[in-house]
Parts: sequence; C-alpha cells; structure tokens
Amino acid sequence: MVCGAFYFLIQRDQMKLVEQVGHLPTDDGIFLLIEGPVVKQLAGQAGGEEAEYKEFVEKTGFDFRRDLDRLVAVIGEPDSYYIATGRFDWAKISAYVGNCVKGVCSMAASQQGKWISLMQLPNGGLAIGVSPNQLAVGKAEAVRKPLVEYKEVPFMMRGRGRHFSRWGLSGEEMVEARLSQEDLVLQAGSVTRSIPLKKIFE
Repeated sequence: MVCGAFYFLIQRDQMKLVEQVGHLPTDDGIFLLIEGPVVKQLAGQAGGEEAEYKEFVEKTGFDFRRDLDRLVAVIGEPDSYYIATGRFDWAKISAYVGNCVKGVCSMAASQQGKWISLMQLPNGGLAIGVSPNQLAVGKAEAVRKPLVEYKEVPFMMRGRGRHFSRWGLSGEEMVEARLSQEDLVLQAGSVTRSIPLKKIFE
C-alpha cells in the first residue's frame, strides 16, 4: 500500500508536524502518520527489496530505513498524497525520475493508469502524489489548516471502513489501527482484524 511511495523521499528539515499535515489536500482516505523508527519496525531487515528499489538507493543515496524522519499521508482512491521529511538529495532524485517541469517531476507508477509526481516543498519536505493526474502533487503545495484529525504520536492510522476493504472492512464507521509486536490491529467498533506486518505491503 505505502511501499511504492517510500521509494521517492526526503530531506532533513525542521518542518513541524502541523505544517506537514497541513500540506495534505484531502482527508478522503486512510490517514497515516509514521515516525522513522516505526518505519524500520514495519519494513523489517534490509536485503529483501525488489531490484527497482535497490537501483533507486544506488542512484539517489536515499534509503527509507535510514533517511526517513516522518511520513504523513492520506491514502485514497484514485488519489493518494504523502508529505515526508528526512534526508535526501533532490538533485539526484529529480535526475532519477527524469521528467521535471517547473519543479514538479513525474513518472509512470507500477499501477496501470497512475502517475507518481514529486515536488520539493519550500519548507524542506517532499510532497508525493499518486494519481491518474500526472501533476497531482501540485495540490499539496499550499499549507492550509489540517483537514484531518491527528495526534503527535509515533504511529497513527485511521479512516473510514470503506478504505480498508482489502482487509475485509466496509462502510463509514471509523477504523483505528495500532501496532503490536508482529501485527497491525484494526478496530472498527466491535470488529477487529489483525494483519501480520509482513503482509501489509503485499
């Protein structure tokens, strides 16, 4: 779900969480807040990545296990938006993507009919859009009052049941997620789903 977008991150900065969330242009999807140490827990040990990701690391110097500080996102359909902070070399990343106009870079996503678009934010983060719109990331340029509710915690994941349909949930009831040692636990009212961490990105 999130792994593909992790390939295209990040720069060291002092961007505050409220500002980071304020770049998200929608709340229609699964809201995700994840701090760097939790990324390492979810990702597991290095070594099993696809060849595409290994090439990306080699050419850009960015490895999300090491260089990601924080990611906030709204993961929806058809559009998803990610705002990331950490350490990255924008010149290398934009060169890797290779299709940049006026500061917006884009490349075809692995999912047919979608594009990954990227833009370096003036306040030091990186915005990423995954959408049928090749320039969707432009919607994340402005900072606005956050459209989603959030807390300053290491991990937060919440959204309406319909956005969790791949895990057997549905409807408009709010789903809250928490991490256990080996599972992602989804709670929607009295309904609970436990998903092994190793299956989250499948």
